[in-house]
Amino acid sequence: MELRALCGALYWLVLPLSLLAACVFRFNALSLVYLLYLLLLPWFLGPTEHTIKGHTGRLLQALLGTSILFLTAHLVFQICLYTVPDLSQLLGQNCSTWETLARHIGVTRLDLNDIPNSVRLVAPDLGILLVSAVCLGLGRRLVPKDSAAARVRRLQSLEPLEQEEEDLERPAGQGAAEEVGSAKRKGLLAATLRVRAHWLLLAVGKCLVILLLALAGIALPSAFSSVYYLLFVGICTWWACHFPISHVGFNTLCIMVGVFAAGHLLCIYSYQAPFIQGLFPPASIWARVFGLKAFILPLNCTNPHALLLDTSHPWPVYMNPGVLLLLYFTVASLLKLRKLDSSERDKAEASAVVASEPQDELVELESWPREGAHLAEDTERMLSPDTEASTADTENCTVHVIGPVSKKPERRRQRLPLHALGHVIMNQSYVCALIAMMVWSITYHSWLTFVLLLWACLIWIVRSRHHFAMLCSPFLLLYGLALCSLQYVWGMDLEPELPTRVGFMSLEQLGLVRTKYPCLDLGAKLLYTLTFWLLLRQFVQEKLLKCRRPPAPLLEVTVSDAEPGRPRSVLKFLGELLTDLYAKYWIYVCAGMFIVVSFAGRLVVYKIVYMLLFLLCLIVFQVYYSLWRKLLKGFWWLVVAYTMLVLIAVYTFQFEDFPMYWRNLTGLTDQQLGDLGLEQFSVSELFSSILIPGFFLLACILQLHYFHRPFMRITDLEHVAPPETRSLPAPRCEEARGSHLLPHAEEEAEPGDSDSASEVVPSKWGLVLERLVVLGWTFSDILTRGQVFVRRLLELHILKLVALYTVWVALQEVSVMNFLLVALWAFALPYCRFRHMASCLCTIWVCIIIVCKMLYQLKAVDPREYSSNCTQPQLNDTNLLGSEVKNSTLYQGPVDPANWFGIRKGFPNLGYIQNHLLVLMLLVFEAIVYRRQEYYRKQYQLVLPATQTLFEEASREHLDRSLVSCAKYFINYFYYKFGLEVCFLMTVNVIGQRMNFMVILHGCWLVVILTRRRRAAIARLWPKYCLFLALFLLYQYLLCVGIPPALCIDYPWRWSRSIPMNSALIKWMYLPDFYMAPNSTNLISDFLLLLCASQQWQVFAAERTEEWLRAAGENTDQLELARGRPNPVPNFINCRSYLDMLKVVVFRYYFWLVLVVVFITGATRISIFGLGYLLACFYLLLFGTAMLRKPVKARLMLWDCLILYNVTVIISKNMLSLLSCVFVQQMQSNFCWVIQLFSLVCTVKGYYDPKEMGKDQDCLLPMEEAGIIWDSICFFFLLLQRRVFLSYYFLHVMTELQASALQASRGFALYKARTLKSMRSHRHAEEKSLAQLKRQMERIRAKQEKYHLGQRRSDSAEAPDEDQPEPSGEKDPSRQRKNWWRPWLDHAAVLHSGEYFLFESDSEEEEEASLEEQKPAKQSAFQLAYQAWVTNTKSALKERQRQDQEDAESPAGDDGDGDVCEAQVPEEPEDQEEEDTERSNMVQRALNMVRFLWVLCQAMVDGLTQWLHAFTKEHRDMSTVLWVERYVLTQKLCQGDEVHSGVLDDLYQPAPGDETGLQAASTVDSHNSMASRQWV
Repeated sequence: MELRALCGALYWLVLPLSLLAACVFRFNALSLVYLLYLLLLPWFLGPTEHTIKGHTGRLLQALLGTSILFLTAHLVFQICLYTVPDLSQLLGQNCSTWETLARHIGVTRLDLNDIPNSVRLVAPDLGILLVSAVCLGLGRRLVPKDSAAARVRRLQSLEPLEQEEEDLERPAGQGAAEEVGSAKRKGLLAATLRVRAHWLLLAVGKCLVILLLALAGIALPSAFSSVYYLLFVGICTWWACHFPISHVGFNTLCIMVGVFAAGHLLCIYSYQAPFIQGLFPPASIWARVFGLKAFILPLNCTNPHALLLDTSHPWPVYMNPGVLLLLYFTVASLLKLRKLDSSERDKAEASAVVASEPQDELVELESWPREGAHLAEDTERMLSPDTEASTADTENCTVHVIGPVSKKPERRRQRLPLHALGHVIMNQSYVCALIAMMVWSITYHSWLTFVLLLWACLIWIVRSRHHFAMLCSPFLLLYGLALCSLQYVWGMDLEPELPTRVGFMSLEQLGLVRTKYPCLDLGAKLLYTLTFWLLLRQFVQEKLLKCRRPPAPLLEVTVSDAEPGRPRSVLKFLGELLTDLYAKYWIYVCAGMFIVVSFAGRLVVYKIVYMLLFLLCLIVFQVYYSLWRKLLKGFWWLVVAYTMLVLIAVYTFQFEDFPMYWRNLTGLTDQQLGDLGLEQFSVSELFSSILIPGFFLLACILQLHYFHRPFMRITDLEHVAPPETRSLPAPRCEEARGSHLLPHAEEEAEPGDSDSASEVVPSKWGLVLERLVVLGWTFSDILTRGQVFVRRLLELHILKLVALYTVWVALQEVSVMNFLLVALWAFALPYCRFRHMASCLCTIWVCIIIVCKMLYQLKAVDPREYSSNCTQPQLNDTNLLGSEVKNSTLYQGPVDPANWFGIRKGFPNLGYIQNHLLVLMLLVFEAIVYRRQEYYRKQYQLVLPATQTLFEEASREHLDRSLVSCAKYFINYFYYKFGLEVCFLMTVNVIGQRMNFMVILHGCWLVVILTRRRRAAIARLWPKYCLFLALFLLYQYLLCVGIPPALCIDYPWRWSRSIPMNSALIKWMYLPDFYMAPNSTNLISDFLLLLCASQQWQVFAAERTEEWLRAAGENTDQLELARGRPNPVPNFINCRSYLDMLKVVVFRYYFWLVLVVVFITGATRISIFGLGYLLACFYLLLFGTAMLRKPVKARLMLWDCLILYNVTVIISKNMLSLLSCVFVQQMQSNFCWVIQLFSLVCTVKGYYDPKEMGKDQDCLLPMEEAGIIWDSICFFFLLLQRRVFLSYYFLHVMTELQASALQASRGFALYKARTLKSMRSHRHAEEKSLAQLKRQMERIRAKQEKYHLGQRRSDSAEAPDEDQPEPSGEKDPSRQRKNWWRPWLDHAAVLHSGEYFLFESDSEEEEEASLEEQKPAKQSAFQLAYQAWVTNTKSALKERQRQDQEDAESPAGDDGDGDVCEAQVPEEPEDQEEEDTERSNMVQRALNMVRFLWVLCQAMVDGLTQWLHAFTKEHRDMSTVLWVERYVLTQKLCQGDEVHSGVLDDLYQPAPGDETGLQAASTVDSHNSMASRQWV
């Protein structure tokens, strides 16, 4: 196989490239022979063991012989040239006749001085010799060496073995049958793959041949190339007319193309010879007509062997031969494939004869690509707009045909995705054709293409455009082919011969002009014509379908119940999804195109009309939605008609003499016509000026004809469709099985073959596809939930964004026209019922501003005609300095009166109007959001939430559940809870941002509101405050607008030099001035304050409604709980969750953070104001805890004083800014102590240069000092702490602090009690020991007396016995020894001699202690390390593991069982451990070491823990007792009982029926109470 692949690569790749190189690098007769070989090569088969002995081998032999012959000729000629003296003289000089003839032949004199060219002339022959020899040698190795007789004998010898194997395998049973079935399936799969691959190659080959025909025809337009062009046009037209073509006819056509291409290549190659160029010069008519180009420059007699390329030709000239060669090879290869088609089919059928079912399927698979057999199937799915609805209605029906039923039901072939896409394109071919007509006319401007534009517009506006386009398809195709053919003729190199004018008309106006690269224009026009061919084919198919449709038989139509639930295919689902997206969002594309058309290029009247239509549409949409829906279709028709009119007018105005016609007809000048939009453009400008309206026309037509109806359906608020039930798109059967090759395997299985049917299961690819579908739906659900959340968020806050951005634009462009926008929103925010009206009026007014700005940009409007020129005053008549007079608006230049109204000249169009356009887009977006939410609620039958919240499930009762619920609650009701504090902060922000005279009023209002203190009093004052903010904002905006400068009247404070007002003071007073206008952007902070105050007014109103009280809770500053009434919020002191921990941080320790902020505020600057902060901080540090335990009123009184001091400091600094900003020089010179005392600094830029003020002055300004930023931060923390004081949660902190105060000395008391208890226990132990010692002494004394008494008795009894002999007359030897060995008489005497028996004891305590001492202790870390040092880590780990097992088993059994278990555990001998250690490798040792270190760390931690437990046991017990006591005190305080310090002592006094003592506490935590009893 490797040898065959190598041989094939050499034959099909290296050999053609070698022949091509031999032809390209040398132009003579020898290379022409190689070109013939190159042209013959694709007609032969590749080298195999059969073909190498046939024609392919003979071709290689002939090529090898030819190369040898040429090399021999070179060698012989050179030898003769240097050996025969007369031969060189006979050849003559370089340009002689014989030398020229020899050069044409290829055997010429080689110049040894020019080695590269000499090698170029000889190397091709040598290269062909080597490559052909290698190919022939490798090809012959493919042929087996043994003879045919040997092969026959070997086959005969193998037959008995094969027969025996068959006999052995035949009774194999079921296993053999399965192997045979598997082999059949594999064979069928291989045959199917081969058939499909062969069909794919044929299809790709056909398409490539047709494409190369077109490229060969248009690459270099000429008489030769026109054959390819005509063939391409004929084939495409034949295909479009749906005419059949036979196998023989197609082969004949391919052969003709191949022969003609070969001849064309030979002609082009032969024309490179100087002799042929002499007969037909390149500039002659015949060479230009037939497209013969000289690639090689004429020979130079001084260097005749040099190969010089002519680079003056355009690149298509050099591409043409390559395209022809590629076409030739492709045609030859396609013919060989079609020749092998029948043989391959026969082989596939022969291999599939084994089983009848696979054979049927193979036949079907082989025949399905043919178009003729499936004409009805290809055409029956085509849907026209007239029949689309009826087809969709009958799609889910079951049709029973009454008639004869065939034995074998016909199977419907399922379409591949590419086929489905092709059918979609064919169904919409008329749309593509109309688009191509418009693009063609726009791309190539001429009278002939203008016909296409008119034609397309006519088809678009007719009602039955599909039918009319089908009827026009033949004429469209003929007209398009005529245009392409005319362009082809004018693309030929016949420019001197072709005419340029016909009568009075220039042919350039008709588009008949030769461009630089004609192939590009021809390619584009043929691409446009392709849509005409598709349209014609669709038209013919519909005609054939009507003609071939049989009469309708009797049908029984029933609606299927299961069909609606049938899963849809993935492709159909994606198509529906894409259609829905286009229907929903294509109107936004049209809206964007409105803006692009209106602002592309210079503003003219017709673009302003576009914008006017667009603005009218938006106004109606915003104001009257139902009317907008009724007028929308008419609006699109109007836009389409107007765009067609504009396109035709601009298109025709570019032709000659048309400007003169327009001037004569209208009487307008060229400038006025230019303002209308009628002017002649250059080529690039013409393309953009026509292309943009053309594409806009296409967008509007698509919206009108295809997306308008579904858009109206999904935007109907009166008839809202319920949400569709989701059905998962199911993959096709072959996709589910993972096989695209056998789609009908189950259908052809036998009915009785249930086993085979059960074996069909989804493959891995099918499961992967299903999983992807599920993941897609999951992602869709997440995206849907995200969209719902974002839409709800926009619904709540879009109005605020619109108002904020509108006022920001008005502040950026201060004018009289924008004053109305500020006035509308200034009153709409506090008075909510006017908000919708304000949106509508803003929309109308913004549209008026946009139109006025656009009209003012026309060239007909000249401000110089009515501008005012103001005379500069004398220096004594104004207090302006000389430099200030020149920079004043009045005296800089001519004053345009329109500027005061907000209209300017000469700005970039879109950049000048984009702010108001964005305002308009936001206003429309606001209406879209509200109506989309209304549609959503009607669709899902939802009710508008009573509260303006994001998370409806989060309310006050869910606040204390978790951190997530707490976060949701504050997202919902943050402003409801802290809106008033936000307004106070915004007021301080306004003061800090501006620091001028105007904000003193804000400070006064802040003091007035804060002194009210009660929330109800503030709520009563709040409407007046909102009205003040609105009026004050409008007053300041009017100050920014000022008087019209066109009046040439300056302000009164500038009239005379005697008026003591400079520019800095005017700026601080915020007065209008032509030299230094007030900074209008600072008013955005005032508007933000107005916005927050308006929202707070709504909060005050919502606090009185039941819905808000139920959902968000009450905002009250009355925290005095009635006696016996529990706290409504849970106790969080014990920290049962992370939320409780957060509450502890906020409500218990936040106070100390506030004190830190107060200290930083006072310490950041050294001034008299900072001293007050420091005094307050130190006072609260000393008495803060006592203040926290005080009642609410007392606590708030002190805290409000601190807040008022903070506000006083802020207002004072604002008033002192007059000194620090305006009179800073005087203060530096005379009152430096004031600057240092109050730390005066100007924080607003623009009054003076800080670097200049510091020069030559002894009094330095505090450059690094911040203004009121730290005062504002302190104000924020103080307000937040005040809200903490007003919270019910703080009552728990207060009771905890009160309980802690009552327990102030309980620690010492408990410590003293513990000491006394220890002393009593020691005294009791001593008394007990002394009593026990006395009892022991009494016992010893009694025993001793008893012993002595018994001893005396024994002595008295033994004395007479010693003198009396035994009756028998003999003495006992033992008695004799006892008597002899005195004083011990017997064993008892020996024991009693030491008197140890006197101290014998039966104490149970000593026995228990001995038992406890016998219990082994766990190894410590040091013991474990010592054991590892003595033995090894493995032994230490085993010992540790054994101890852990014993500790785990000891609770399960008694001590005896533990001993037994311990005895049963065998100990490994040390020798065995050493052997194991020796056998362990380095990796095991490293692992053991790591495990040992981990166990050692655990042992160290365990030991440290045990030591800490033992060390802190007394302190932990004391803490437990204190906690229990505090719990009891807290419960009493929460119940409203009077608690004093003696209550704790009463807890330990047992009283009948007393449930408030320690027994009550024991019910909470019995373990802790038991620990507390140990101290009493």
